[in-house]
Amino acid sequence: MALDTGMKNQMLKGVLSHWNDDKGFGFIRPAASHADMITLHGPASELDISIHISVLKHMSRRPKVGDTIFFLIETKLDSKLNAIQAHIEGVEANTDNVQGHKPYLGNGNSKIPISSSAVIARLFIIAVLLSGGSLIYQMFTDTNTSAKPISVLH
Repeated sequence: MALDTGMKNQMLKGVLSHWNDDKGFGFIRPAASHADMITLHGPASELDISIHISVLKHMSRRPKVGDTIFFLIETKLDSKLNAIQAHIEGVEANTDNVQGHKPYLGNGNSKIPISSSAVIARLFIIAVLLSGGSLIYQMFTDTNTSAKPISVLH
């Protein structure tokens, strides 16, 4: 996810630098022309972006190392950068899959990019809740410790 919110909708271009066909994932090296696009991890052109076969399932063939890929960047909650809405340059889309294609509704894994300000807001809410809980705990334990201890006679 880029710090610049305009980057979310801008297609990037890169070359598939590594591909594991058995596992269906690999890495894209963005083109040097994307050096001015800054992500949370630095310039986009200096990063390897992971890509999964599921974002290329509409293509008529599987990707190969050296393919030029157009894609958008998504940042997962664990800060990993993934390619989404990708296609391979010069490769036709498989029309059989496209006709029955429905919009991605999710399977429990977030596919919606999240901005850095949203992450900061969530962390702030967690900090406020923890602080409030700590204060309530201290108030509760302070009132209970004012009782005199019971001595045990031998």
